[in-house]
Order: sequence, then structure tokens, then C-alpha cells
Amino acid sequence: MIYFKIFYSTALLAILFYTTTILADDTLEASATFNITVVYPDVRKPYSTLFESIISGIKEQPKLNVQTQLMDNSMLETDILNSLRQESPDAVILLGGGRRALQEKINSLYKTTYGALFLSDHDINNGRYGISMTPDPTLLFSELKKIQPTVKEIHVVFDPKTNGWLVQRAIENTPNTGITVIPYEASSLQQAALIYKEIARNNDHTNSALWLIHHDPTFDSKSLLPRILSDAWKYQQVVISTNPSHVRRGALLSLLPDSQQIGRDLATTTVRLLSGQKASPVTPMQSSLVVANLRTAKHLPNTIRLDQKTNFALTYPRASAND
Repeated sequence: MIYFKIFYSTALLAILFYTTTILADDTLEASATFNITVVYPDVRKPYSTLFESIISGIKEQPKLNVQTQLMDNSMLETDILNSLRQESPDAVILLGGGRRALQEKINSLYKTTYGALFLSDHDINNGRYGISMTPDPTLLFSELKKIQPTVKEIHVVFDPKTNGWLVQRAIENTPNTGITVIPYEASSLQQAALIYKEIARNNDHTNSALWLIHHDPTFDSKSLLPRILSDAWKYQQVVISTNPSHVRRGALLSLLPDSQQIGRDLATTTVRLLSGQKASPVTPMQSSLVVANLRTAKHLPNTIRLDQKTNFALTYPRASAND
């Protein structure tokens, strides 16, 4: 009997000690701040505004003490690395896709998060973390449903080695939205062109749409996009795109980058990595900034709410005669 009392007393003390330790660690982790350096390219306005806004979003994170390091093309690699060594950050956020060799060295030396560039399955396979400039398909489809509520199927042509992660995300996140994603894998531009033609000419477009993934080796804006949009106009096919510039050329809608939100999301991912929490390797950008082509919308059947232009951050055709 005495043995059991001693056993349970010891066990209880151990549990109380363990619980107190965990709570203390959690409190310490919750109050901890981290020193990070944001490395970004030296570019002219208006392009520099994107990076400035992203950095502003990063600085909103209270758990991060943020330093910045401008990466001029004329700067020596050793100078940038020496500057980072002096700052000794807990992590680095790399913005933009330039000077890849230098970025790889930084990634090997520090916990690194990537932003303001397009990320692929290759990046995921190499253990990189970051926010891709590709819009979240769930948000893109949601905006589509607001003006084309009859859409139930979305066709997409893609290279699985580049955008397999993005298409898989779309497939997994759409079952409860009333949308089915129909994927077509392609390994070359020529194969993709044939698939696009097949989709345009041999499908009922009453309840379907085509989703263009711009940053993909099976897509080309100069040669392929004009043919896709020409067929779409002819067959009254709804086309949405990851690239806002395609809307000016005739696609129905896209999402503009919300650079401030990209910064916030980069900061959140970085804090998770530094805190030892689970973080998704690569996530698409979050944005509610819709760009829409009103001329295309009027041409398509089943379009609604065109009069509510305040829903859109940008519309085409532009009113200016110079656009």
C-alpha cells in the first residue's frame, strides 16, 4: 500500500513538473521574437513598389525584428554574404528570383523563405518554403462563381513537374464549392496546344471554364494565348488566368497581387519555421483584388452583376484612349 502511495505521489509530481515546464516553454515561445533579414533586388520604380509593400507587410508581424539588405547586381557575392554574417539573422526572406547561385548559398546557410517569385514542384522537392506569386485557385474560382454562377467544371492544362502541386491543391479544395477540376497533363507546348484546341471545340461551355496557368512550360503568351482567346471568343468559352495581363487581352478575370498580404504570409511562414511549427512548403498568394474584362463578360452567356464595378480592383477595356 505504501509502495503505491509513493508511486502515485511521484507520478503526480512528475506530471505537475512536466506540465509546468511545457507551459513555461509555450509562454517563452509565444513571447519570443526573431531577428530576420529581408534580401531584395535593387530595381527601379514602379517595380520597387512591390518589394517595399511586401516588406511593409512583413514588418507587421510583431514576432519579427526586420532588417533589410538590398541586392544590387553590381554588389559582390562575398559582400552580401559578409553583411549577413555580421547581422547573424535567425532567418532570411529572399524576394525575387535573381542571382540564383547566391540565393542557393544563402539558403544553405540560413533558414530561408522565398517570396515575390513563382515556385514549382521542383522547389517543393528541394525543401524550399515560400509564397508563390500564383493566385490561390480556390480564391480565383470563388470570384468566377460570383459572375458566372453556372460554372461547374474547370479545365486546366499543366506540366505536373512544374504546377502539379497547384492543380492538386485546386482539386482538393473544390469538392464543397460545386466545381470539379478536370486536369490535362502535358509535357510540351505542342501537346498542350492540341489539348487546348480539343477543349475549345469539343466541349459544352455552358457550365465550364478554362483555367490558364501562366508560369508553365506548356504555355506561351506570344504564340499560344492568342489562339486560345480567339477560340474562346468564337465558342463563348469562359477563360480565367493566373496572369492579370491576360485579362487585358480577353480573358474574363484574374487576381492582382496583394503585396501587403504576401508580406504578412511570408512573415507567418517564417515564424512557423523558427518556432518549430508545421508550415506548408509552398503556398499560393492570397488576394481578393479582382481584375475583370467587362467586354468579355458581356459577350459571354450567364454573366451577372456587371453593373457592380466596385467589386473589381481593375477593369478592361480601360476608359483612357491611350491604353
